[in-house]
Amino acid sequence: MMNHYSVNNNIHPWFILPRESEIVMAFGCVRAVINRKSALIFDAHKPTIKQQAMRISKELMRKDDFAFRDGEIIFHHGGKNKSTQFEIDMVEQIVREVCTMYSRRIRLYEPIVNSLMDRVMNEAFSSSGLHKLVPVKDSLQHFEMNVKGALHCITDLLENDEDMLDLLLTEKAIAKSENRTLPLKKHEGVEMLLEEYARQLNSTLLEIDYMLQRVQSKQDMVALSLDAYRNRMIRMNLYLTVGGISLAFGTAVAGFFGMNVVNGLEDAEGVFEMVVLGSCLFGGGFVGACYSYLNGAR
Repeated sequence: MMNHYSVNNNIHPWFILPRESEIVMAFGCVRAVINRKSALIFDAHKPTIKQQAMRISKELMRKDDFAFRDGEIIFHHGGKNKSTQFEIDMVEQIVREVCTMYSRRIRLYEPIVNSLMDRVMNEAFSSSGLHKLVPVKDSLQHFEMNVKGALHCITDLLENDEDMLDLLLTEKAIAKSENRTLPLKKHEGVEMLLEEYARQLNSTLLEIDYMLQRVQSKQDMVALSLDAYRNRMIRMNLYLTVGGISLAFGTAVAGFFGMNVVNGLEDAEGVFEMVVLGSCLFGGGFVGACYSYLNGAR
């Protein structure tokens, strides 16, 4: 199952196409050709397909479950219950298998997302928190695209009454042998069946959307926390720079008067105190003006 869950896999094709005497179907990773008496599922060499075929076979409860032939799995209609339509049962089991698989997968995502939310909360000021969210978000988005593909496939079929009627291969064959036309209302059973699985897929899609929103909200919160932390560091650096510049005024004046150059003020009374006081006032005034501006005062 890991290959199917891999984020690097391509999006699966989705279609259910009724033909004259067959149904061509690609639903999830299951590709099949179904007629009134048998169904051929491709890619039997893949472990995932083999497991799904065995589960479908068990659900169908046929006498001849399936056979391997040239790397393909072939289901045979055992004919126990003549009132059932094998092609509809087969389509239902494939759709049910995919819906059940997606339902199990969403249950697996829940503890992963919950655990990730807790870990990221404890690492709000670390860039690794964002890095942990990205793979889960990408996986959920890939999962979402597959579920949307399945849902669109079923809803497109639900919008076409003739295609739903064409899925009834057995009844069409009986009607043809009796030289009559199959009533359009016969598709209602297929419609009810597909509506149930469309509801399940839509429910799964809502859960995926909820988890994606949780991940996105946490990602935004981590990004905001990092921005706030970075702003605090920038403000601290700015305060230190302002303080350094204010001290530079005093050191510059001290440097001027500290040179071994006669300036005539060496013996003047009170000059030293005035220079020190003036340097301190100028530096303090500069600091006060900068802090006032940074704090929003005008």
